[in-house]
Amino acid sequence: MMNRDEIQKIIKASLCGLCLILTGCSAASMAREATFESAYENGEQEEVVNIYTSVASAVIKSVNEQDQTIVVHLIERNENKTLSYDGATLVQDKYGSAMSMAQLRGGDVADLTYNSELSRVGSVALSEDAWSYEGVVKYNLDTGKGSVSIGDEVYSMDVEVLAFSDGRSITADQIIRQDVLTFRGKGHEVVSITVDKGHGYLDLVNDDAVLGGWIEIGQTVISQIAPDMLFTIPEGKYSVRLTSEGIDETREITIERNKETILDLKDIKIPEPTSGVVKFEIIPESAAVYVDDDKVDTTYPVRLPIGLHQVTAKASGYDTLSEYFQVDGETTTVRMNLEESQSGGVSGNSITPDASKESTITIEAPAGVDVYQDNMYKGIAPVTYTKTAGEHTITLRKTGYITRSYSITVPNDNQNVTYSFPNLDPENTKDILGDYTVSGNRLIRETTNGDTISGNSVSNNSIDDRK
Repeated sequence: MMNRDEIQKIIKASLCGLCLILTGCSAASMAREATFESAYENGEQEEVVNIYTSVASAVIKSVNEQDQTIVVHLIERNENKTLSYDGATLVQDKYGSAMSMAQLRGGDVADLTYNSELSRVGSVALSEDAWSYEGVVKYNLDTGKGSVSIGDEVYSMDVEVLAFSDGRSITADQIIRQDVLTFRGKGHEVVSITVDKGHGYLDLVNDDAVLGGWIEIGQTVISQIAPDMLFTIPEGKYSVRLTSEGIDETREITIERNKETILDLKDIKIPEPTSGVVKFEIIPESAAVYVDDDKVDTTYPVRLPIGLHQVTAKASGYDTLSEYFQVDGETTTVRMNLEESQSGGVSGNSITPDASKESTITIEAPAGVDVYQDNMYKGIAPVTYTKTAGEHTITLRKTGYITRSYSITVPNDNQNVTYSFPNLDPENTKDILGDYTVSGNRLIRETTNGDTISGNSVSNNSIDDRK
């Protein structure tokens, strides 16, 4: 049996061993803490890998919040790209303040970081280097030359510059003079155009009572009223004043972007007539027309007193023609077809071209659409009519399709020109903001000297010289 001294020795030895064990663990723990703290203070953390190694300047085309995707146009690479995003994607304005993807708009110029292989965007920041002019009403777009004038400044512009209207991509030739625009660019180049205030259309129906009279649409349009007109009007609310013999009516209308507003005038009572409306269909259209020795503009109907009248039509290279017609209070149509003069035109053994022949505009495509130039009905495409130089708005219309307008610049020469435009979109087609390209637009010029036409706002023009 162990005595007390032996037991105490065993207890002391055990306590010493336990102390050594405890002391060693504590020291190791302290050592590890010291090492961690030292490493933290020295920045020795696990390195985070940045997967968004691609950087680009881009134009925002569309944002799809449901699919969490963004479509952009990479400016330097001139290509479109669809990238995915999530809640961790950093979105900022040009001052570094946070934004949401929903706040980005088509036409915004932004700097991106993204992963090309994963098609994933890491950050989107509105570009500090980009400039913008908003609410511009005075400008001159020349897509043929690839330039735009804003005030006194002239900027370069790609002929296929990105353009946006009402949440969808459009082509620049669908912008007309009446539209209010925002231009965005970098340096001296315009990279995107947004329509702030677009245009719609006004169609008068049952307008017999006011034919030959006048229409005033706010401060925007003052025009004589001809049959089958379609007015192109900036979007907004207007008072419409209609005046004719014994008639002075006012209507309130609202014009919506890219939509037709129909104004039915069947409630206007026609007073007891003391005059009648006369429409003229004269060939050639360039003929000068006189009624009772007074020259008249046959572009619009003419209101004349009831009774017998004499009309005379004259044109260079044609025999003059005169005839009588009766005005009885109803609409009267006078048709005259002048015959080419048999004298002149041949000199010696050579045949001299008839310089008096008028040059023409032909709207070739899309076939079957109603064609209007500057609100005036010209016929169903393909249609040819007398050419007038300068800027014009061509409107294409067909039942069941979305009406579209285009701006053209017609050169001041004696050459015939032919335009072809894109097919109209069906009314039930949903507009989708994203890739929208137009191909196959052609401007054909019939010429004998091989000159080219510039400044016509048809994207991707090809110009054929017909010898």
